[in-house]
Amino acid sequence: MTHTKDLKLSDDLIPKYFYDSVTDITPEDLRKMGAKAVAIDVDNTVSYDGAFYLFHGVRAWVKRLKSEGIDVMILTNTYKLRAKLFSHLLGDIPYIAGAGKPKKEAFIKAAGKLGINVSEMAMAGDQLFTDIRGANNAGAIAIRIKYRKPEIFLYAHYKHLRAKEKDFLNEKGYGDIA
Repeated sequence: MTHTKDLKLSDDLIPKYFYDSVTDITPEDLRKMGAKAVAIDVDNTVSYDGAFYLFHGVRAWVKRLKSEGIDVMILTNTYKLRAKLFSHLLGDIPYIAGAGKPKKEAFIKAAGKLGINVSEMAMAGDQLFTDIRGANNAGAIAIRIKYRKPEIFLYAHYKHLRAKEKDFLNEKGYGDIA
């Protein structure tokens, strides 16, 4: 969970790229970004918050990336059993559960697991305060995925976070894609 100290509004919350869905990111896009691999978040990126199934098209998307030489792994703050399930659903891709995002060490560890420099790794996730801040501070390529619906678990906490994210992106001129 994001802690109050992580809610500081600063430019490290600004993604380098915005996509509506993780499946909209093509291998060509990733190569143009300078990415050799992509780390993906779970909740509101490839599945609904707390769910145990994938969004439509995610499995085929991962398969396509891998067939075109782009490695994929899961980098998530969720618990190990859930991360392992999604890893299995996606073809037994590597994963790091309980990652502690936004700590930059999580991103550096993920890049090391992929055998690349962190600057060659894209991070696709929905949360500015964990996925984007952590990716930017670690030197990874930060990709914001538009979340699909409000979180159910810890509803009040996430409602507050989403409002802060929206206000921040509006203030920075990204309101139309927030």
